[in-house]
Amino acid sequence: MDGEIARLIGLLDDDSTEVAEDAKAELISVGVEVVEPLSAAVPSLERFGQLSAIEVFEYFGDPGAGPVLIDLLSSEHDTVREWSAWAIAQLGVREAVPALRAAYRRLRIAEGRWDDSEAVAMRRVLTMLGARDEVMPPLTASLRAPAGSLDHAWPSGRLEEIINELADHRQAVLYFMLWSVIDDGAFWHGHETLDQALDRDAPWSAVVEAARESALLEAAFIPKRDNLFATLEWMDEGDR
Repeated sequence: MDGEIARLIGLLDDDSTEVAEDAKAELISVGVEVVEPLSAAVPSLERFGQLSAIEVFEYFGDPGAGPVLIDLLSSEHDTVREWSAWAIAQLGVREAVPALRAAYRRLRIAEGRWDDSEAVAMRRVLTMLGARDEVMPPLTASLRAPAGSLDHAWPSGRLEEIINELADHRQAVLYFMLWSVIDDGAFWHGHETLDQALDRDAPWSAVVEAARESALLEAAFIPKRDNLFATLEWMDEGDR
């Protein structure tokens, strides 16, 4: 069986994504015993193979994969770093907190954007692991609720109030996304965005007000419908 596991791991980097996906499914069918040899092989895999390995680790939920996931936070590939962070949260790898903080610092310095998906993932994962306090003002907290397949969302009709309350509590609203909730599903509902980058070097109060202004301008054109909900991303000065 060891030879078969090694063969399947090697196929995770196959030029054919179909072959690689089949190998991933077969590894999962073998059972949790694949976690140890797969962890040892991850450094030698290419990007797609590493992403497939992360999915296997998530499937089994074995914290034994924690050390290799921590190592992947230093990957040259942004998707690998992001997926590793989410897997760390799912597996509850609390010892990853220092590495996550270091990865977030590197990201802030290198990329300079607070709203890209990797930065969002790092902040959320730190929150999930209890290493970051998310500021949730009273009205915002009271209006948050599941909506369709979304864990937490806010009614679009209250969006301007929420944006203002977050800004009043010194939170910079980075963006919001809209979702039409139909039956038990949530479907992305596009809207006009300003796509205006915030000035990282400005005083935090100026950052908050610039973010408020942009978010309110976008929200002003949102239709008020009972089945239209928003998800929001915001950050505190401590995340800067």
